[in-house]
Amino acid sequence: MRWGNISWFPTRPWLGAQRVHIRPSRAGLAFAALLLALWIAAVNYRLGLGYALTYFAAACAIADMLFTSRNLAGLSLAATPGEPVFAGSHAFFTLHLINRSTRPRHAIRLAIIGSPLAPSLADIAAHGETAVSIGMPAPQRGWFDAPSILLSGSFPLGLFVAWCHWRPDARVLVYPQPEQNAPPLPLLAGTVRQARQPGTRGGVVELAGVRAYQAGDPLQRLAWRQIARHDGEHLFSKHFQPGADAPTGVAHGTHGNLMLDHAALHALAPEARLSRLAAWVLQAERMGLPYGLRLGALTLAPALGANQRDACLRALALHGLPQRQETP
Repeated sequence: MRWGNISWFPTRPWLGAQRVHIRPSRAGLAFAALLLALWIAAVNYRLGLGYALTYFAAACAIADMLFTSRNLAGLSLAATPGEPVFAGSHAFFTLHLINRSTRPRHAIRLAIIGSPLAPSLADIAAHGETAVSIGMPAPQRGWFDAPSILLSGSFPLGLFVAWCHWRPDARVLVYPQPEQNAPPLPLLAGTVRQARQPGTRGGVVELAGVRAYQAGDPLQRLAWRQIARHDGEHLFSKHFQPGADAPTGVAHGTHGNLMLDHAALHALAPEARLSRLAAWVLQAERMGLPYGLRLGALTLAPALGANQRDACLRALALHGLPQRQETP
């Protein structure tokens, strides 16, 4: 039975008294047996102090049941997702327990349902807030929903356990796992070869000329000879164009920019294509090469920077998933 698939798990961010369940703990059951033994002894031996002790202990148990329930009821709950992660790593969520009352809350346990991880303990001051971070393995790309949480507590005497279920309304985007030991960027290899032998063909790209420097051009494309001729007053960049034998998996945009094409990797399995493209996106960003992505009907123009990287990885993560999973 998978707890995460139960549709009636509540997502409301407030723990009303009707949502908090309570049951005796093992210590509570033992205490009940002790009360029964005290009551039997008081009846058999007609001990007035025995009756008083039994009733006083029973009153303490009833008060403990009330305070145990109130320790959990009335909390406000919120959850925030962590940063996007790659498949095979851990997705993190931050759970916020907000206490709007004038009494503090003590020893509240948060456990991930169905997980062997040890529960976390949280104390919340009056009119305070406590944040608890949890992490879960994210095995595959796409949206990863926060796991269902069991909140419980047995404060103050431990005779009863108050508990409730909470399904946080938060999820983390999981990118495809980058291919290990992925081939180098074809455009990068071609650019290096052509820089050694300008004007020749037979590589991935060939040197087409020199143009004025544009923001985002990598430093390795600067045309130092032309810059020196103008005494450094103007900057120029080398302009490359695709050669006759451009390799599979890459197309070229304007000014020799890298355009990663999903359809060109038809020889690979579907998930392997996404893994290789994810690895190439990271390589291009690391090397400072403007890159774009062509993924089915989606085309991202070549650019550089964190926004471009995240947009490409997001498109790869959500490619081919059902529409309900693609919406943010």
